[in-house]
Amino acid sequence: MIDNLFKGVVTACLLTLAGAAHAQDNMSIGASGSGSGPYINGALMADTANKAQDGFKFSVQTTGGYKDNLGLVLTDKVDIALNTLIGLNFAYNQRDDYASSPMKDDFKRLRSVFVFGAVPHNIFVRDSSGINSLDDIRGKPFNINVPSSFTHGLNLKMLEAAGIELDEFEVGKIPTGQVFDQIQNGIFEGGAHVYQLGLGNAQRLSAVTPIRYLDISQTVIDKMNEGYFGLLVPYEIPADTYKGQDNVVKTFGLAQVVYTDENADEEMIYQFTKAFWENIQMIQESNTSFTGMTPKLGATDYGIPMHPGAARYFKEIGAL
Repeated sequence: MIDNLFKGVVTACLLTLAGAAHAQDNMSIGASGSGSGPYINGALMADTANKAQDGFKFSVQTTGGYKDNLGLVLTDKVDIALNTLIGLNFAYNQRDDYASSPMKDDFKRLRSVFVFGAVPHNIFVRDSSGINSLDDIRGKPFNINVPSSFTHGLNLKMLEAAGIELDEFEVGKIPTGQVFDQIQNGIFEGGAHVYQLGLGNAQRLSAVTPIRYLDISQTVIDKMNEGYFGLLVPYEIPADTYKGQDNVVKTFGLAQVVYTDENADEEMIYQFTKAFWENIQMIQESNTSFTGMTPKLGATDYGIPMHPGAARYFKEIGAL
């Protein structure tokens, strides 16, 4: 009986060890609001990583947005997060508002994983609005996003570069997820928002309401880039991306980046990075946010140290 008991204990221990060996570590990706472009991107990244390896289980998490993601990463509420390259660069280098943040010293713990794409800044208006350029928003109800958002700050800098004061138009302050219905219903004549090429909500708006997308002048972009250290990138919205949009729209884009903190598990970051870039063609076919990206572009140094797990992968394939 003692032998049988001993064998039972040994068997139980072996089963426990085997289970532990196959257990997955749960990892979270901080994105933004449910249904937003960043949330969709994060979900695709998580699904790709989960199919490519079995050591880690990734899931996308709703958050308050890119600014909130910085604190969530640094307080270990999420393991990986998405942001604009500008947001990450400014936080790490303690620029603008980040210089007075209570967390400013913690920002030095942020680490880049890779740049994964660019999204355009879109100025879109009702065709009946009489708005043919940014200057024409004066006197009109026009949305520039919620004050706590990165996009709101971006729009303030754009308006400053264009010489437009806030008291010269009716300022809307609602998030991207709500603006399409508000424009359709005539609450706003237009808005300025960052979202991926061909976003479903934007497509649906153009399908039911004649919409015009506006160019942003190079003069305005150049003035903005003086404050953004050249991090705004040229971007063209191809003709016929939206119903009624017959011509190429010239605007600027915001590079998007995956990042973490310095203490993130090296193997986890390595596997996540490897899964993404080994499946980049499939990812690009699924989502326009990743169009044109290559490992070489993804590994570009933009002034934020790269996490060792990501650097390990890029060195293996000769991209770094």
